[in-house]
Amino acid sequence: MTTVQASADRPSTDADHRLDALLLERWERDPALPAIVHGDTVLTAGELRERALRTAAALRAHGVRAGDRVVIHHERSVEFVVAVLGAMLAGAAHAALGVDDPLQRTLRAVRDCAPRAVLTNSALRDRFSGASDVLDVPGLPGLSDLVVLTDEECAAYSPTLEPVRDTSYASDTSYASADDPVAVIYTSGSTGRPKASLISHRALVSRITALQTTHRMDERDRMLHHTVCTFDMHLGELYWPLLAGATVVIAAPGRHRDADHLAELIRDHGITTVYFGVSQLELFLLTRDPAERYDGLRQVLTGGEVLGPELVRRFHARSTASLTNIYGPSECTIYCTAWVLPRDPDLGTVLIGPAIQDTELWILDENGTPVADGEPGELYIGGAGVALGYLNRPELTAERFLDAPAVSPDSRLYRSGDLVRARPDGALEFLGRADRQVKIRGIRIEPGEIEETAKRCTGVRQAAVVAHGSGAEKRLAAFVVPEKGTEPGSLPSSVREALRTWLPPYMVPSAIEVADELPLTPNGKLDRRLLEAWAAKRSAESVPARPIQRAPVDASADADPDVESVVSEVWCEVLQVPTVGRDDDFFDLGGDSFKVLRVVETLRERLRADIPLAALLLEPTAADFSEELRRIMAHGPPD
Repeated sequence: MTTVQASADRPSTDADHRLDALLLERWERDPALPAIVHGDTVLTAGELRERALRTAAALRAHGVRAGDRVVIHHERSVEFVVAVLGAMLAGAAHAALGVDDPLQRTLRAVRDCAPRAVLTNSALRDRFSGASDVLDVPGLPGLSDLVVLTDEECAAYSPTLEPVRDTSYASDTSYASADDPVAVIYTSGSTGRPKASLISHRALVSRITALQTTHRMDERDRMLHHTVCTFDMHLGELYWPLLAGATVVIAAPGRHRDADHLAELIRDHGITTVYFGVSQLELFLLTRDPAERYDGLRQVLTGGEVLGPELVRRFHARSTASLTNIYGPSECTIYCTAWVLPRDPDLGTVLIGPAIQDTELWILDENGTPVADGEPGELYIGGAGVALGYLNRPELTAERFLDAPAVSPDSRLYRSGDLVRARPDGALEFLGRADRQVKIRGIRIEPGEIEETAKRCTGVRQAAVVAHGSGAEKRLAAFVVPEKGTEPGSLPSSVREALRTWLPPYMVPSAIEVADELPLTPNGKLDRRLLEAWAAKRSAESVPARPIQRAPVDASADADPDVESVVSEVWCEVLQVPTVGRDDDFFDLGGDSFKVLRVVETLRERLRADIPLAALLLEPTAADFSEELRRIMAHGPPD
């Protein structure tokens, strides 16, 4: 039987497992400590407490009670943090919805969430007017009575302290249950309908306690808050430093992709702790000066995707900070395993680590039986961090969250769908998704194995493998990103020859394409669906698209280059679209962080101008970006 377990003694009272009780005690103890920094704004713990309590009072005055849900619709800001904390202090669970999402998607999430109230600002408030008319779905509660409050309206309420009570008991001195939900995290669903995990106070407190136990922060520390609000790590970026007495430094809205901005914050604000998704960490290191060091950082956490040894070595070469690989689905609250990367130049495999405290892990086969030691199997996760289930999805909850399973009758386990195997010391090796397994002519194949093998090939920095087609026409396609200095034209043949050496014939992809970068989803993960579409399209065309080579534009003082035409041309090349309109948004056309880098580097060469990455991030439409480039070419980049 293969189990990997870790545990810690839990406090004996519900109040010790509730964020409201813990934060109020922390703020009362150290009200003068700086809690939030955003630009020139600095809020002390006492000031943050007052603003959060005003918001909680406003919500209670409008009928919000323990167990309700509150939607947060703010860009990244002090107001966002205040809204999250205010909802929590009112006893509600917050559901943060991205302000850049399409309106229909936002309103459908509101409909699914059925909140008692929405917290937003005056500029965004109109999005919720007439919401009941937009989404008139029979059988579901209407939105006509939805309470929408702005931060200005909340500020008018008195910051009264009214602890959340458990209304199921006669005593009015009892805290509500630690198993009440505190956050609702939406993720994409395989059926096309997003699913929402309900995270309890107990689960989140357990995870914050685990982080603080192994990666302690105190009043001298500062943590960067830049993760998008739809990813559960934003909970760690807020509650962990606030409970530790550290300071939260907020990245500017819309600039979480901007490596220049993040580097400036790390340097100027003395950031000691930061979380980077794997792809974001790679982009950050690629876009900064290779000689730049980050020794002010003390600890860096990463995760969300497979972490390669080469990226670990590149990070260690530029910082004395520890680097920890964390793993865990949002259904298990931020993370459930962690591995501090050794400073080993010969590191071959990056593990996801053993179980963190208060966590139980089982590795089971397809029959639900524990696998033999060292054998691969599907990971099942138990312990305090497991979510309460999916909101309004009882059938899916029953399918993924198992009550009293045979292997651990006293537990509740989440079936992750991830394949792992345990090393003798208990650390886990991530092998890929169970549901990515494909059959080619009746033979089972795990694309993850091919990807890891391709990464071992000379000249390959990244690799992704997908299947496309159906039946007898089903094929494997590989996309490889070359190392700097590698000739891309020769890479497909060399990779194919290497794969033939290491893999059986049926596992060698029929097509190997070179890509400048791998596409990412808005949450920064590999967009496999887009790769599958690429593979199908290129297979039909039989000829891969190639970028058009152009001579540099004369951007001297005597020349008047048609900047907008150059921008359109470069966008067409990078995004592989036929035309670009003046009002087209780069990211709506399929742009991502890596494509930003390629566009800016290409334009730097063609326009012979010093163009910052932030120019495209802040001005993503073709017309506005072109105008910003004209200004830069005339006056130079901003300081």
